[in-house]
Amino acid sequence: MSEELKKKVIEDVKVALDGRTQRWLALEIKMPEDNLSKRMQGVVWFTQDEIETINTRLNSNINLPQVEA
Repeated sequence: MSEELKKKVIEDVKVALDGRTQRWLALEIKMPEDNLSKRMQGVVWFTQDEIETINTRLNSNINLPQVEA
């Protein structure tokens, strides 16, 4: 996946947080803070299930681009 697509998904999550903290989101979606931090830095990539959980909690519509095999 291109760096541009990664940055877009991360930016979409930040926008959907609407001022709430990553700590708050980590607690809400039951993900260790350090794991969420790695995903928000682009070190580890989000799974589709994680994005769906984030969308549910933030009432957002973030799309995870499909990786071509």
